[in-house]
Amino acid sequence: MPIVTFYLNKNDYEKVRAKALMEDIPLSKLIRLSVEKYILSEEQKKARKEILKLLKRELQGSWEEVHKERTEADACRR
Repeated sequence: MPIVTFYLNKNDYEKVRAKALMEDIPLSKLIRLSVEKYILSEEQKKARKEILKLLKRELQGSWEEVHKERTEADACRR
């Protein structure tokens, strides 16, 4: 695992250090978990945007067209 150095202001450092002590885990592990969580949340945001974009593209048309299509689809299920 590569070593990374970064700087925190004193107030942030004290908060992170207190959290690590409270959780009884090393400070480096807490920071690593936080970075992983941030990356995952960013990937999830991108995935949501992509899904919404695809849905908007697929649902183009007037309300009447979409309603007619849904009504026909529901009728086939009966």
